[in-house]
Amino acid sequence: MAITLDDYAELLEDLSEHSRSALEANWHEATKVFSPRGLDNYLKGTSAIRGLGRGDSLVETWITEAPEVAKEVGEDVVAELATASLTLASKTSGAVIELLLATAPTAANRLGDAELFVSYLQFVNTLVA
Repeated sequence: MAITLDDYAELLEDLSEHSRSALEANWHEATKVFSPRGLDNYLKGTSAIRGLGRGDSLVETWITEAPEVAKEVGEDVVAELATASLTLASKTSGAVIELLLATAPTAANRLGDAELFVSYLQFVNTLVA
């Protein structure tokens, strides 16, 4: 059974039209990278980041970059990335969180390991604190 965005309509109803279009444009790639559980985490992360109220650009960066991180170091790390982003929200601006998300695929690629990537996220959290 294929998972569709319509299955998550209630979760994603708060997305702007532009963010929803970005999600639809990236959905095919996301379904190739994530398992059903991973897709659930990805979409819940989308909703949580939208809930920060830091703008569409941050949400759209999550939408495009999270699958790339999963491709590099595994889908389990995406939940850690979402948690790190939400934790940073109380310490810094949306622009800084957006930069973290935008550079996350490069960091994941260069680190090449899920544990190292999680340590990197912890380091960033400590640095921002």
